[in-house]
Amino acid sequence: MVLYQSANGSPSQAGRPGFFAASARSGAQSVRRLAGWLVAASMLLAAPALAMESRLDTILKRDKLIVSVMSTSAPNGFIDEKGELTGFEVEFARLIAKAMLGDPNKVEFMVTSVDGRFPSVLSGKADMGLSSVTRYPDRAVRLAFTTPYMDSGTAVVVRRDAGIKSLEDLNDPRVTLVAGNSTAMVDRAKRYAPQAKALFFDGDTAAALALKSGRANAYQADLAMAKWTVAQNPDDFELLPGLLGNINGNSVFMKPGDFPLWLAVDTIVQEYVSGSRYDEYRELYRKWYGSEPPAQRFYTVK
Repeated sequence: MVLYQSANGSPSQAGRPGFFAASARSGAQSVRRLAGWLVAASMLLAAPALAMESRLDTILKRDKLIVSVMSTSAPNGFIDEKGELTGFEVEFARLIAKAMLGDPNKVEFMVTSVDGRFPSVLSGKADMGLSSVTRYPDRAVRLAFTTPYMDSGTAVVVRRDAGIKSLEDLNDPRVTLVAGNSTAMVDRAKRYAPQAKALFFDGDTAAALALKSGRANAYQADLAMAKWTVAQNPDDFELLPGLLGNINGNSVFMKPGDFPLWLAVDTIVQEYVSGSRYDEYRELYRKWYGSEPPAQRFYTVK
């Protein structure tokens, strides 16, 4: 028998019969246990990723798009004389369905109030929303926005008999300023016309009716809606020069955290607004706003 000594001269355990074989078996078992733990850990880490299917996959399997819109904001979304839901945003949603699913009719509309716009997508009931929503930094922390599908800004329509000639004239207790009931409109009324009487309605259609009936003499709205309102009543209304605040953009909005869906919809919007489908977008814009949309590019391709 061969004896092994440790550094202090005492017999080593390595000298015992079968020591190396036992050590090898023990080492192999440890490796197998470690490998098992690693596999289990990797499965646990991968499970959330496997479980998180993009809503884009759901839409494609469902073969239908569910879009939140409004029915009280002509010309973007409203009920026409035939009782049908129509408007620029309604038809633009159909263009998105056409690009995504190959058919503009593969869309279901969920009509909401102003206050119901964001909950409709955050709750998961709607895939996305098109309801005259402006991108703001404070909104971006709880919603995902695409590239704007139209430039906008807040303009003011007044009655021709009101004697209001400028935005500065709005800050007067004799002025009744109406608008749709959104936080942004309320803030603008306080900022630019604190002395005026402010009234807010669930949608622009009701606000415009208040102006037409004489209940109000000024109406603030997105620029496109303001122009459309004047075009429908050129003898009674006029558009004040300038905007309340800066130029901004209206965007498709959706629940945040789903990059594949956002990327697909954002790409589709860009292709309509400034890319390969611009001719369809321009035709739709002309139809509802009676004017040319922004140019496809700010430069000329030669």
